Amino acid sequence: QSTLDELLGGDLGGLSLGGENISPIPGANYNSLEGLSRPSHELLHRLSGGGLSIDYSFPRTESGEGGSVPISLTFNNTTDQDITDVRIEDLDGKGSVTMDEWIGIPVIPSGQTSQTCLYINFNDTLQPAKFTISCNKGRYPVKIQPPVGELLVPQVLVESEFDELRSKLSGMHETSGECDSGGKSASEISQLVSSRISSSLCFCGNANSLKFGSKTVSTEKMLLVSVDVGEGGKVKVIVNSEAVVLGSMILKDLVKGIGK
Repeated sequence: QSTLDELLGGDLGGLSLGGENISPIPGANYNSLEGLSRPSHELLHRLSGGGLSIDYSFPRTESGEGGSVPISLTFNNTTDQDITDVRIEDLDGKGSVTMDEWIGIPVIPSGQTSQTCLYINFNDTLQPAKFTISCNKGRYPVKIQPPVGELLVPQVLVESEFDELRSKLSGMHETSGECDSGGKSASEISQLVSSRISSSLCFCGNANSLKFGSKTVSTEKMLLVSVDVGEGGKVKVIVNSEAVVLGSMILKDLVKGIGK
């Protein structure tokens, strides 16, 4: 697997990771998630779960061991009785998806909500995690399908470093597309990209050029996104990625989102 250190220390001919060029820039906002709320998705409807409903979201907090993606689970007991012994069982182990140990919930009182975090390693694929939620009410098969942008974690880069990496991730590692901005400003497009992929916004001198750094959660392969907002609302999106297939999926998702 390739890491940022290997790309920079080897392929890029000695660009130093310890030099002044990659020191944090004062006042630069590297946290592209700031001010963004994370959408939730239904995992189990209360009518299917005997009064237990479950929603999940991707909070983009620190990943778990071995590249696991953190997933926030919200359990809601809509019944007039306690729900007890909530457990996760029967993870489908046919594919490459694994799950960190989850201790379960002893009791959810009547009318109450319980929130917890689950860590799933999707192994940088879109394969869903299929498992069973078990409690005193019954057993309920569910699945979590990761959006492609949640298979990434932010990688902080300064512009010179970003450009050097992009020059190396060219050819088959680069894919691009164009769309209309639909009247969106560069700032609005920046927020849209940040909502769709877990990334770090790179400080850039050109207000109409946006650059985002990421790496895959599990294998730590680099992925760079460049968005150029031109005259007349034309937008060009370029994705440079060590993971070629993932890069193509990210491009498709961003072009579709920006062009709405």
